[in-house]
Amino acid sequence: MRMNLHLRRASRGLAERGLGLVELMVGITVGLIVVAGATLVATRQITEHRRLMLEVQMQQDLRVAADLLQQDLRRAGYRGLPANGVWEPERSAGTIPAKPAASSPYTVLTQPQGTNDLLYRYARPPAGTTAVNTSNALASNEQSGIRLSNKTLYLQLGQSNWQPITDPDAVLIENFTPVISTQQISLEDVCDCTTGGACPTLTLRRVDVTIQAVSKSDRNVKRTLRVSEKIRADLVDGVCQ
Repeated sequence: MRMNLHLRRASRGLAERGLGLVELMVGITVGLIVVAGATLVATRQITEHRRLMLEVQMQQDLRVAADLLQQDLRRAGYRGLPANGVWEPERSAGTIPAKPAASSPYTVLTQPQGTNDLLYRYARPPAGTTAVNTSNALASNEQSGIRLSNKTLYLQLGQSNWQPITDPDAVLIENFTPVISTQQISLEDVCDCTTGGACPTLTLRRVDVTIQAVSKSDRNVKRTLRVSEKIRADLVDGVCQ
């Protein structure tokens, strides 16, 4: 009986003593290690998620800008009255004389020397009207182009009217490089070139554009976008008889 009582008192003493300082420090250390690991994992996930969101946002911004550029380039060279460029022979036994094909003032597609600007033209409704210009004379609001300035892409909508199509608070455009490719085709198969002079040629044109950008919030987030657009209004050099 005394032995059992002594053992019960010893066990009660151990239970009442609790954790010692060493056990407590070990427990705290293990807890801190677990918390630090969880914090590191959470931080990495937040950083990766933030970077992914920046990449998605930048990709969307560049795609919108590229779509605007392509839509505008598809209009390059358009003249309000395409019939002005069609040659017509004389009719009614010569009572109606032949109509020569008028050259188009809208076929210009250039890159000014020393710049990466891309300049072109197409017919638009004059200011205050809805009817497209059919006079075959270039109006001041029919100048168009694409330009990189201050890390921002701009689209020209008429003389001296440059509108930004990228947001410099979100995306910085580091490089904009348009390359014009041409291919000339002789029209000797469809034109009479025996009357003298050079046979007219048809010039096919294509613009390849490279856009390089970085995120303003994180310079490590970079994107490069390449698009290609064929100029639908082909350039004819010479008159087809």
